[in-house]
Amino acid sequence: MTDSASTHDSLRPSSAGRAFPCSQCGASLAFAPGVGRLTCSTCGTVNDLPAASDEARAAAFEELDFREALRRQEGDEAAIEQQVVSCPQCGAQTIFDPHVVAAHCAFCAGPMVSVTAHASRRIRPRGLVPFALEAKAAQERFRRWIEGRWFAPNALKDTVRSADGVRGVYVPCWTFDAETESDYTGQRGINRTVTVMQRNAEGREVPVTRIVTDWYITSGRVRVDFDDETVLASHSVPKHLEGVLSGWDIARLVPVDDAYIAGFTVEAYQIGLEAAFGEAQERFASAIDSAVRRDIGGDQQRVMGVDTRYGHVSFKHVLMPVWIASYRFKDKVYAVVVNGQTGEVQGDRPYSAWKIAGAVLAATAAALITWWVMQAQ
Repeated sequence: MTDSASTHDSLRPSSAGRAFPCSQCGASLAFAPGVGRLTCSTCGTVNDLPAASDEARAAAFEELDFREALRRQEGDEAAIEQQVVSCPQCGAQTIFDPHVVAAHCAFCAGPMVSVTAHASRRIRPRGLVPFALEAKAAQERFRRWIEGRWFAPNALKDTVRSADGVRGVYVPCWTFDAETESDYTGQRGINRTVTVMQRNAEGREVPVTRIVTDWYITSGRVRVDFDDETVLASHSVPKHLEGVLSGWDIARLVPVDDAYIAGFTVEAYQIGLEAAFGEAQERFASAIDSAVRRDIGGDQQRVMGVDTRYGHVSFKHVLMPVWIASYRFKDKVYAVVVNGQTGEVQGDRPYSAWKIAGAVLAATAAALITWWVMQAQ
């Protein structure tokens, strides 16, 4: 692992605020997911993205040494507070939310970067998965998701029609590779069928078939390798909604470039490298347990103990695309998240007590009718 100053220099403050003016009207260009190029929302001019060097493409996929990063005390920096940032194009000031390092100006749509926030992170992303879903498409999926909620109040649909839309955010993620070797002890259960005589309600002896399990002590060793286990490093997506962010196609990583970021918000990591690896280990443990049970074999398994050793552990720090929507219903704010690559949707929603009560009454009535028909027969 080379010196971090040269290894993690993506989104450099000197270039992260680079503007992309339209050659026709001068307005700021933004990355258009559906087009895959820089597009002017004012006049429709389309510009090609700058070509990435072979070195930058290789760096986007490079796995970095986890233990060396911890030794350098990287990836666990202090929280980033709100920052007041001036637009380099029009001079307007914008308050960045905590942990935001880049966004666009609300007045001229020009790119803005918080140099202070940016400099507070020693490990910087070198790869990102570009948005594949446009804002309009994300908003439409958001609305269809709401309309498909059976027990949502009817008034909710009108509320969603007036929602402010969706916000495109590149959220920070860690991806981990690991080689593991686990020694285990356990028991293998072999089922067999036996027939015993049992007295029934009338007092007569009748044969009854049962399944019994014979247990045998066993031990062994399994090796499991993990590749690109992704852990979200942001609190912008509620924990219970993180499932929507699975299924990333990491193979579509491209080098971090202002051209892809233009028009979107970029966050710095809020969950440190070591803490994120702890979360990844919990997932590894589940996969290792499955491998141990397969190795034990038999009809049933009991895992008594597992001793896991980690070989080479490496990581990448990448940015992933999400659309975040929110809506207010009866003075409460609900969040909906749309995967910017796959289009999967998950979110929070209110429930209609009247609809739920009606469904319960309808089910009860159906059960009573069925009972009455059966009795009549």
